[in-house]
Amino acid sequence: VIANVRTFEVTYAAKDADFDGCAIKKGDYLALDRSKPFGTNPDLDCLMNSIVDAAGEECGEFITIYYGCDVCEEEAEHICSLFTEKLPDAEINLMYGGQPVYYYMISVE
Repeated sequence: VIANVRTFEVTYAAKDADFDGCAIKKGDYLALDRSKPFGTNPDLDCLMNSIVDAAGEECGEFITIYYGCDVCEEEAEHICSLFTEKLPDAEINLMYGGQPVYYYMISVE
């Protein structure tokens, strides 16, 4: 059931803004949770660790990480390792999605 799927998108902020009460600074990484602001951070690892923690709270059994055209495979494998270290019981798949603008699109089921 699609209602059981939680999605995260990670992109960058092109300008300073306020989006649904979330202060966004130009150049920061920006995470969306089901298309709503989840958080921002200039450090991608910190932001991704917050997403990993949220995925763990969901008790996600299947996690798929799609990485975009601006991410090299080594960087994507590093991000994937953050998930596998904290969520060893989940089935985690890393896939090249090739999407522009979004560095990562993550599905948690």
